[in-house]
Amino acid sequence: MGLVHIILVLVLLIYLKWILIVLLFPFQMVQAYMKKHRKYGMPYKLFAYPYILFEKLCRGGWERYMLFQVSRLPSLHLRKWIYKALGVSIGKNVVFHVGTEIRYPTNLTVGEGSIIGDHAILDARCGLSIGRHVNISSNVSIYTLQHDHRDPNFECNMSNEQMHVEIGDRVWLGCNVIVLPGVRIGEGAVCCAGCVVTKNVEPYAVVAGIPAKKVNERPQPMTYEFDGYSCRLY
Repeated sequence: MGLVHIILVLVLLIYLKWILIVLLFPFQMVQAYMKKHRKYGMPYKLFAYPYILFEKLCRGGWERYMLFQVSRLPSLHLRKWIYKALGVSIGKNVVFHVGTEIRYPTNLTVGEGSIIGDHAILDARCGLSIGRHVNISSNVSIYTLQHDHRDPNFECNMSNEQMHVEIGDRVWLGCNVIVLPGVRIGEGAVCCAGCVVTKNVEPYAVVAGIPAKKVNERPQPMTYEFDGYSCRLY
């Protein structure tokens, strides 16, 4: 094997993940459409079959790996287009910063003007609704599913609608905040950096600590609107 062939093989190996992502993406879009609109018959299943088969071969890990790679693309607009194509409901002027981890995109809704910080985890397996002009800071983790420590098999109950998380308009989640399943955070509330939100937060409350407790109130009403312009490459 000559030097040119060796170089071609190395280049192919380096870009193999993107080749697979591009080849599988049309079938993945069909599968996402099926899940979002609950259309499981023909011809949708036929068109989505190559992706479904590949996902089974990867033991369910391909979508998460693919979204991990997409989250590091330098273009905000391209990331948003891919997220929309995979079923995320996204309003106008939404910003996803680098490293956002989305789990189960078809169950995620992000309202107009909201900003998602670097390396945030948005777990939408049991449904996650983020309101308008919400500021989610870096390294925030929002979960809608967890193991049941009382279950003898340590199972996760994905059918439990009470695990759904709702975040109201103009909420501010500080950096490193953790929101646990089933929580509702009211409009205009502030969750201070590093707190763990285990219970519902009333509108315009300021909460802090582990577990998060009310420490203050925010003036109301809040009328600011984010316009989609934020620090980003393009």
